[in-house]
Order: sequence, then C-alpha cells, then structure tokens
Amino acid sequence: MSETTGPIVGIDLGTTNSVIAVVINGKPEVLCENGDAILPSVVGVDSQGKLITGTTARNQQIAFPERTIVSVKRYMGTMEKLPLGEQNYTPPEISAMILRRLRDRASRALGTDVTRAVITVPAFFDENQRQATREAGELAGFSVERIINEPTAATLVYHAGTHERRHIVVYDFGGGTFDVSVVRMEAGVVEVLSSKGDTRLGGDDLDMCLMKFVADHFYDLHEVDLRTNASSRWRLIQACERAKCRLSDDQEVRIVEEFIAEKDGKPLNLELSVSRDDYEKLIEPFVIRTISCVDDALRDARMKIDQIDDLVLVGGSTRTPLVQSRLRTEFAMEPSRAVDPDLAVALGAAMQAAMLDGQTVGPILVDVTGHTLGIEALVGFGLNGPELAFSPIIHRNSPLPAVHEQSYHKVSDQQDSAEIRVLQGESSDLDRNTEIGEFKVKLDSGGGERSRIVVRFDLTLDGILKVTATQPATGKKETLSISNALSQFRAEDRADAKRRLQGMFDESSELLGEDEHPSPEHWVIDPPSSLQAPLAMNAATQRAIDLLQRAKKTVDEIEGEDSNEMDAVIQRLASAIEENDESSIQKLSDELDDILFYVQ
Repeated sequence: MSETTGPIVGIDLGTTNSVIAVVINGKPEVLCENGDAILPSVVGVDSQGKLITGTTARNQQIAFPERTIVSVKRYMGTMEKLPLGEQNYTPPEISAMILRRLRDRASRALGTDVTRAVITVPAFFDENQRQATREAGELAGFSVERIINEPTAATLVYHAGTHERRHIVVYDFGGGTFDVSVVRMEAGVVEVLSSKGDTRLGGDDLDMCLMKFVADHFYDLHEVDLRTNASSRWRLIQACERAKCRLSDDQEVRIVEEFIAEKDGKPLNLELSVSRDDYEKLIEPFVIRTISCVDDALRDARMKIDQIDDLVLVGGSTRTPLVQSRLRTEFAMEPSRAVDPDLAVALGAAMQAAMLDGQTVGPILVDVTGHTLGIEALVGFGLNGPELAFSPIIHRNSPLPAVHEQSYHKVSDQQDSAEIRVLQGESSDLDRNTEIGEFKVKLDSGGGERSRIVVRFDLTLDGILKVTATQPATGKKETLSISNALSQFRAEDRADAKRRLQGMFDESSELLGEDEHPSPEHWVIDPPSSLQAPLAMNAATQRAIDLLQRAKKTVDEIEGEDSNEMDAVIQRLASAIEENDESSIQKLSDELDDILFYVQ
C-alpha cells in the first residue's frame, strides 16, 4: 500500500448490510468492529437528534420507524427527499452516513486516516445510480478511486491463483438487487463476458412477499391490517425476516408476536406456522425472474450451460434452499460458496483497490458496460412530423475501456447547431431509455462534407463517459464529461450537504452508537467465514418494545401519579433501547410490566 497517500479500501455498500475490507500482506481482510464484520445499512437519529448507524439504528427501527431509514440503496439515482427525524435527506446523503461509519471503522483498524476507496455497485446500475454512489463516497470524505460491479468484484477472490481457462457464472442475489455475470478467467485475467440484472429484485422482496401472506392471514382472523400502523408493520417485517432465515434450515417455523395490535381496546397476538413449502410457493416467481436473467446473460455471452465450469453464489439471499435447488437443476452442478457470500464482494473490491495501489495481488480485471449508450437521432419523417429514435454507439457488454464513434448528418444545409442528447438503455423508443446528459455543438452551414457530424464516446474504467461531437470539415467540436454532467447536486447544494453532514458527523462522535466504545484490540481482522449478520434483536429488547407498545396506548387513559410514573419509565426504557443497555432494558421492562399490571 502507498505510504504517501494511505491505503485504498474496498467497500460493498449493500442494501441490507455493508462491509469494508483491505489487502494486508497480500491477503484481503475484512475490517471488523467488536467482532462484527457486517454493518447493517441502517441510518437513524436518536431522541436528541444525533446520528446513529448500523446495529444501533436497526435496534430502534421497530420502536421509532419515523427516525430510521433502511434500504436506501433502492433510491440511489433519484433525488427523492427521505425524512429522517425532523430533516429530509437525499439518498446520496443517507448513503454517505453509512460510508462515513465504514471510513471511521477502517481508520481505527488501520491506525491511519483512510480517504481512498473502491466502491461496488450492482452490475445493472445505470450511470445515474453509479454517479449517486460516487457522490455519496465523496460526501463521506472518500476519494472514490473506482466504481466496480459487485459480481465482478466477487470473482476476483475465486480461483485467484489459477491460470487455467475457466468460465464462471456469478449469481449475486442480495438484499435489494440481483445481478448475474458470465466471466472468463485465463492466464491471470478476469474478463467479464456479459452482465444482466434487476435492481428491483432482492431479499427485501422475499420479506415483503412473506409479510403480505402473514398480514392477510391476520386480517382474515381479526379484520386488522398490521401494515397500516408503522410500528406493527416494522415488527411484522422483522418477524418475517427471521422466519425467512430459519426456513433455510427448518421445514416449518412458527411466527409469534405478542400484543402486535389491538382491537376494541384488547391486545391481539400474532401466531402462525409457515412451512418451507408454503414459503417457496410464495417466492417462486422471484426465483424464476433470476433464472430468466441468467438465461439472458448466457445468451449475451454466447455460452451454453454445459460450457460453464463454476457457479459462484454471492449475497445473503442465495442461502434460500429454493434458489440453490433451482440452480442445481439448471446447471447440473453444485453451486460454490467457498467464500462467505456476505463478504465476497468487499474482499474482491479490496483486491481491486490493492491493484490500483500498485500491488500485485490477483488477476487483471476486464469489465464490461452494463447498458447500451447512444444519442437521440432523426430516423425519418412521418405523418406526424420528424421521427426520433435511440441510436446506439457503445453497446451493452462492451469491454471497458470502450471507444466508438458514429457519423451523422445535419437535417438541412442551413443547420447551424446540433443538440446532442445522450441516453442509456436498450430500447429504440426514446421514452424507455434514461437521459444522462445533453449539450449543443455549433456548426458551420453548408452541404457536402460540412453536413457530417461525428459523435465519439469514450467510456473509461472508472465509468466516466466523455462525449465529443465534431464537424470534421471545419474542426468545430464540443465535449461533455458525463461524470460531471450527471452530478445530481448543484454546486451550492453539494456544499450545503457537506456542511450539514459534517455537523452530524462531529456531533455524533464519529458515528459510533452509544453501545459501541471499541478499544483498538476490538478492531479484529479476518473474521470466521461462517460469520453472518445478526438478523434479529434479542428477546429482552423485543419484550421491551412489546411493553412500550402497550404502555403508549395506556398512559393517556390514566391520571395523576400513575400517569407521571409510567411516562417517566417509558422515556427511560426508550432511551435504554436506543443505547442497547441490556441491564437497564431488563430492569425497566420489569418496572413497566409491574405498572401495567397495576393500572390495568
């Protein structure tokens, strides 16, 4: 690693969980915090308005959903305002809070300020989503050295030492997105042949599908919709996520949530048994969608299944038995999980980061562009006037870096300028593609050679697209860097976002939750490969939240000292949950339980 510029880390910025890794002594290592390799991608503010992240934020999610944001990755590429407490933030700002926490983790673990990173994104992220990720990194204080595709990153840690030719399918089913890549490895080179994906398909969808099933069952029994109350909804989601994970090992699970709702002043309990067969029938359409993407990727790579040597699984959702059984059937081989599916992407990103830093640690990466890039062009005249269509210049799955140019002609000899509208997508229909930039080039009038315009696309390894439009006869040209044009912040908005975030970072003690005060020996490296993200809060915290729900509905119905005493205990217990103070949670829960017994 460079002594003058500091280490470059690799980051898997996930929908559900995030991981940071670095190469140490030639080996990629995950950086842990108090033994935890995985940081939940959850952001919140506590009762004082201070920023909390990770496990602390996730623990308050059920009790205080209005102060918590999850799955922000699904909003990347938009500038939708997301409410967090009393403020609204853009998706890049929320992602920056997660990245800053990871940056602080790495700086403590490595004993130096970490400011450079390679960040991964789903292979099917468009240019807007990639740029939003880059801006999130910059808001967190990183110099983003490269944005690379998640399945591609995972490939770098598989068969890293082999030089024999192998064709690999990387099946990446994460919390919020799905990607598949077909990769050729040979003589120390990893070449991506094709990528396909769905940025709206992930483990979250499996949770929602099971949640709908359970909520419908509850409504049939009680005529109460658990999804209409924020707290009940989050409790239901958590319960369904736990059930989903248990169904990976068990044939049947029982979902039990006490006092999850009330009707006519009486508490209602949720009790329902779900079999693996029931669950698999619910999620089968989602799994079929992933298989369809696999078929498309193989077709794009001009490969047949019998030519594939390895099938690599990445992402937590690949633990689902139905996923594995369908893949075994499709490929007639056993899927590989030699590297922990939750950690493989970050470890691969660390390998790429080390190579950018001049270290020889793994294969050379040849990636591809995930979408076709082109411009709006006139293709003729119809009854309704000019007919415009999408004209591709760099096609999807072109190896990076990619350079291509295309000749066009003016509509008339008198035309003195041309609007160059840059689009991304796979349809000839303009409206079904995404605009990623536009600019105008001035032209000299005249026919013949003066009517010709050459548009050149240069797409770099860093995902920066430079578009140049030239009138060869006169030498007149204009150039646009899409990386800059795509910035979703105006300069003043970005400066304001940096100031606002820095204030939150400073006030929140470098984003460490109140339950986390690690000393250097707790920043351990290279956790066991079996380490998984914690999926549920402990029983004491769950009981405390149940009691809070009952108490909040009761406190307004009593008066005098009982009301004051209950209100005080409610506030103290809520604070204890935020701080993850287990001893206080237990003590205050007992106290609140006694008060509820007395007043009810």
